[in-house]
Amino acid sequence: MEVSIPAELLFAVAVALFGVSFLYYSRILKRLLAIIRRPSVIWALPLAGAIFLGLGALFHFLPLAIYPRLDPSRTDQLMQICQSRSLEAAGIFLAGFISIIAGLVYTRWTSR
Repeated sequence: MEVSIPAELLFAVAVALFGVSFLYYSRILKRLLAIIRRPSVIWALPLAGAIFLGLGALFHFLPLAIYPRLDPSRTDQLMQICQSRSLEAAGIFLAGFISIIAGLVYTRWTSR
């Protein structure tokens, strides 16, 4: 199997930009919480989202080392790829989910 280097580079840049946006989101949320005088640690949720996103990206790139020597008859390689893809999806899902939770909590506090 052949790896598309331009596509993988585009994915890496996109994930890096998304991770940076999570960091800015966390910083802005921390400032907004200080303005409304509501001490809370929900600003750390987007930060945790950035970490989960980074872990998801890591599990995306791990199988790339297997692809050049991929033997379809070896089920252990295929299972390793499937496990990495599942962990990648879980990391990206958790990143989005906990970031949305932080936004929903802040919106609820400021909408009263």
